[in-house]
Amino acid sequence: MTLRATVVAITLALAAPVPFAQAKAGPSASELQAAQTQLQVQMQALAERLNQLEADNAVLKGEVAQLNAVLGRREAEIETLKSQTQGLSEEVDVVARDAGQLQGAEWASRIRMKGDLRVRSDRLESERVVGTGETARVGDAADRDRPRFRARFSAEAQVTENSKVVLGLASGDGDPRSGNQTFTNASSAKSVYIDLAYADWTFAPGARLVLGKQKQPWWRTGQSLFIDADINPEGAAATFERGMFFGSVYGAMLQENYSSNSEGRNQDPHILGGQAGLKFAMLGGETRLAAHYYDCGACQGNAPYWSGGNAYGNTTVADGSLQVLKYDYDVLILQAQVGSTLVGYPFLVWADWAQNLASGVEYDTAFDVGVTLGKAADRRTWEAGLLYQSMDKDAMFAQLIDSDFAAGNTDGHGWALRFGYAPVKNITLNAMYMMSRTNKDVAPVSGPGYEIGKDLDYDRLQLDVNYRF
Repeated sequence: MTLRATVVAITLALAAPVPFAQAKAGPSASELQAAQTQLQVQMQALAERLNQLEADNAVLKGEVAQLNAVLGRREAEIETLKSQTQGLSEEVDVVARDAGQLQGAEWASRIRMKGDLRVRSDRLESERVVGTGETARVGDAADRDRPRFRARFSAEAQVTENSKVVLGLASGDGDPRSGNQTFTNASSAKSVYIDLAYADWTFAPGARLVLGKQKQPWWRTGQSLFIDADINPEGAAATFERGMFFGSVYGAMLQENYSSNSEGRNQDPHILGGQAGLKFAMLGGETRLAAHYYDCGACQGNAPYWSGGNAYGNTTVADGSLQVLKYDYDVLILQAQVGSTLVGYPFLVWADWAQNLASGVEYDTAFDVGVTLGKAADRRTWEAGLLYQSMDKDAMFAQLIDSDFAAGNTDGHGWALRFGYAPVKNITLNAMYMMSRTNKDVAPVSGPGYEIGKDLDYDRLQLDVNYRF
């Protein structure tokens, strides 16, 4: 029974008539009527209070229901958050693993690799001296055809923001002027050598210090053959290029000598040199002027030849069983190059003049002049070049000059014609024909009243396919 029903029952009971017999013994009718009226008022107030309590209870039930609903949502959210937390924890583990991988990837991103492969057909046609003494004469040497290749690969690692290390490998037989390998010896395996190994530090804007077996630290004009492009000197160099000024100072080791039978210090042939130049805009292109000087220290009286062999045209004298250099080589090179455009193509003309300033040298001067039109680089681009060079016997240290022109020797002169075409980017077809002569100053055979072998023909045709990557 509800509280409301109980109150109604009590009210009805109190309002019912009182038996006659009981009335005689109790209060009077008026008193009872007053008490009944008072009780009814109290009961009415109680009923209203109960109604208010029930209304309040209903409100509370609604609020409790709302709270239960909110609580249910919170519990669901908590479960969702727990699930998300678990997922996030797993993602953190994945991210941590990825971060480790990214560290490796970041290191890898600081390494750049590049290389090139050149496949060449090399044909030689030359003259030679046949016989000795008064019976000596000039005759044709056997023609020579050599299929060859050169492969190079290098990796550059950025060590810090302003320093890097470069390591490079190249094919060849160790010749400092050539990485070529001839297809021979019954398809035997070919050798690979360390071609580059140097550290490069940019210590100031436009200024670098390079240590090790490095690329040439000096600027070369156009397609000049004064210095072979394959030579990578071994030593130290500082270079600068800022605004219109550029240049370098360098020291390179040629040969480390040791003799336990001599006193004092061993004489180690080496090269010390420097270059200073200007570059500026002119004629719609860039013009450069430079002076380059190098001193071949401790070369005179030594034999600083690759593999202890050929002096490549420089004058020698006998020292026991060795042929050593007769002269020192203090070489000054003046260089000029003008860049412009001609009929819409890049155009370049250049010239070099060199002289050996060492004392006592008779044949001491060299010069070249050349021109190129076009540039074989992008798809379907081409270039053509023409060069004339003349080099006296002791004008330059022969271990540095180009290894192909005039048999790779000083004491030669002649022309070189070159054409290149790039069918696609990074692949170039080249043809170079050299019409040169050797022994322009000194004949290999001479006697009273005759000289045999001056201006011997040495012609060379090179056909190349070059791949760069």
